[in-house]
Amino acid sequence: MDFQITFSTISIAIIKLFVLMLIGYVLYLKKLIDDKFTDTLSLLLVRIFFPALIVAKIISNFSFAEYTYWWILPLSSILFSLIGMIIGRLVYEFNLRDSDLRKEVMCSCGFQNAGYLPMNLILFSFAGVLEDRLLVYLFLFIMGFNTLMWSLIPLFLSGKLNKAFNIKIFLNPPVVTIIFSLIWVALLGKNTLPPVLMDPIKHLGQASFSIAMITLGAYLCRYKAYELRDKKPVIGSIVAKLGIFPILVLVLLRFIPIGMDYKFFLFLQAIMPTAVSLVVIGSYTGADNRFFAATIFYTHIAAILTMPLWLYVFQIFIG
Repeated sequence: MDFQITFSTISIAIIKLFVLMLIGYVLYLKKLIDDKFTDTLSLLLVRIFFPALIVAKIISNFSFAEYTYWWILPLSSILFSLIGMIIGRLVYEFNLRDSDLRKEVMCSCGFQNAGYLPMNLILFSFAGVLEDRLLVYLFLFIMGFNTLMWSLIPLFLSGKLNKAFNIKIFLNPPVVTIIFSLIWVALLGKNTLPPVLMDPIKHLGQASFSIAMITLGAYLCRYKAYELRDKKPVIGSIVAKLGIFPILVLVLLRFIPIGMDYKFFLFLQAIMPTAVSLVVIGSYTGADNRFFAATIFYTHIAAILTMPLWLYVFQIFIG
């Protein structure tokens, strides 16, 4: 499979993503959509559109025989988050102890935009079998990511991790949908869902690409992400998330004996900016959403430059 993409190709793909985000930003800024509408879009993405895309891609393209090392992806996503949080803690202890944002810094370094941004980047940069394969990798990866993001992290930020733990918190819609799709393929095989069901599910899933980026842009406007009130923790998080963490992953991938497609995908995840979902979680856990919003905004802005640079380094160092 050919992963040779030029600096200009990836830069153009990223610009396209930001155009879609800008649409959502302007719609919210001009009050053509409000908080309720944005939250409803986000809810529909998590409960309807994204699960539909997961079902369509996994059942149509996945088989256990072809994806021998599929289990690496959910495991890697959990390791990515834990290592990122450790880096965030070290950065905090080294240079940010005068702030009270320890948990927020750890989460901003540990959780990247694992779904919306790489999903659309894959869409704009690849086609055919390679696009489908990378999307299947994405859904398997977010199985582990969502297990932490929507279950343990709210408890961690609210200080209730040891008090309110329940196994049911792991059963969020994307994770349940991935498990369902894997069981379907295991029992009935690849591409066995009848067209009368698969075709409308595919159409629903396709809508998630644009809706995800428009929703992302609306959230950045909603939380006034451009307001940088506390520079030091934000800058520290940017350096850790877009600098230190990619270097560590790049070195590890150099020596881990897995296929180039897995290496490329994992490094793509390693260079993503901070997860937008943190502002949603922060809104009901009492976390500092001004910090989350600013970090999300400025890591996404910085990623316009850092993502194509890191992918260029990847091709030289590993590809």
